[in-house]
Amino acid sequence: MAGKSPGPFPNCDWRFNEFPNPAAHALHVTCVELMALAVPGKDVGNALLNVVLKSQPLVPRENITAWMNAIGLVITALPEPYWIVLHDRIVSVLSSPALTSETESAGYPFALLDFTACHQSYSEMNCSYVLALTHAVWHHSSIGQLSLIPKFLSETLKPIVQTEFQLLYVYHLVGPFLQRFQQERTRCMLEIGVAFYEMLQAVDQQCQHLSYMDPICDFLYHIKYMYTGDSVKEQVEKIIMTLRPAMKLRLRFITHSSMIETSSSAAVAASTSSASTPSFPSAGTPQLPPSSLSSSNPAASPSSSSQHAHTPI
Repeated sequence: MAGKSPGPFPNCDWRFNEFPNPAAHALHVTCVELMALAVPGKDVGNALLNVVLKSQPLVPRENITAWMNAIGLVITALPEPYWIVLHDRIVSVLSSPALTSETESAGYPFALLDFTACHQSYSEMNCSYVLALTHAVWHHSSIGQLSLIPKFLSETLKPIVQTEFQLLYVYHLVGPFLQRFQQERTRCMLEIGVAFYEMLQAVDQQCQHLSYMDPICDFLYHIKYMYTGDSVKEQVEKIIMTLRPAMKLRLRFITHSSMIETSSSAAVAASTSSASTPSFPSAGTPQLPPSSLSSSNPAASPSSSSQHAHTPI
């Protein structure tokens, strides 16, 4: 228990105990005490999250990740009303000005979402804290708890995501857990993949300019070649066809039809440009017939015929 000696529990033979170790015993009694409180589970869950999100001066900075993991262990061991409040925190962060106003003052998004670097430089923000805490909670969640994420993405987050920063934030939230979804809940992995493209479609329609198309496309290609393959090809193909030409060009290898359409459009453009600018020969230059350019008649070059006659074999 945090390396303290003597520990908070008396020494005993844990092999014949109800709990396998002191940490499991401490987690159990903590959950029993929290559930015995005469307040709703939603208030208890928010209070647990506020230990890290609003009480940073009381938490040692060098142990912030340990505190986040402790909160993740406790809140995921409680019933759903206690840990579902984390979804409300994510929604509030996505609706915050830091992610809705894509201005220069918002900072580079990838540096903003790097919790370790921001924490070490004392420049962390609420969005980076919520991101790190969400990763800690979902890391300790069971697969049954994680199975609610596809519904959360499609029904709650998709109507909110309108900017490029919001899209990148959602990708940062769910990205570390794709491997687990692929191994334990393949259906959820496919639903998440489709939800990512639907959010990209909404952002593409709302934003006049996209600054991070290459990182977004790299992430989508990673999902295709590592997790989904062609399982969501039909749903994704319809979405890609509605994107702007620059994004469609980058995603042309996701589906075969997009690649064919891109190549055919390029061929049509090339033929149109060649037809619009014909090349005419000048009036003062005589033009030879095409047959004379490749003629093999010996009379056309008598010197070559005489040379061939004296060439040894």
